[in-house]
Amino acid sequence: MVDFFWSRKRLLFFTVLMLSVFIFATSEWLARRHFTETDFSLGTPFSLIDHNGRVITEKAFLGSPSLLFFGFTYCPEICPTTLVDLGRLTEELGFEIPIYFVTLDPERDTPQQLADYLPYFGNRIIGITGNTDAILALAKSWGIYRKKISTSSGYTIDHTATVFMLSDSGKFQGTIAWGENDQIVKQKLERLWYK
Repeated sequence: MVDFFWSRKRLLFFTVLMLSVFIFATSEWLARRHFTETDFSLGTPFSLIDHNGRVITEKAFLGSPSLLFFGFTYCPEICPTTLVDLGRLTEELGFEIPIYFVTLDPERDTPQQLADYLPYFGNRIIGITGNTDAILALAKSWGIYRKKISTSSGYTIDHTATVFMLSDSGKFQGTIAWGENDQIVKQKLERLWYK
């Protein structure tokens, strides 16, 4: 009876151990597969204006991993916090990753407005603006939600707060969510940089 008990206990232990190893290995494989495979396409070709008044196209996303964020300079919290966090974390890691900030408010966010605003967050941030139709088409191609909301002082914009990670070939590699844990963001940035 004792031998039977011990062999059942061992069998249960090894079964649980093997199941745990299988689940861990599968989740790691799926995470890497999800991160590296891009079976779908985001974005669309565009020709807009950067914060220096020069034409910028989707070709700017080539040659280096990069980050893409849609926001606006009059944003009270999410946009400045996101830009500060991205600048800080990439600097802590020593990665010179360009950060593209596409305005969702081209009426107010002129190249000059972006040029005055962006230096507060570092020198690797490239502002993108242009005509409203072209900006909205680009935002839509990335699945960005944008809604103009009237306020007592004018208007604000409700929008998606996701950061897109792009490979050096401009392909979608994953996202960084608003308020995501710094350690997780650093791991994502490391995978993006060393890929």
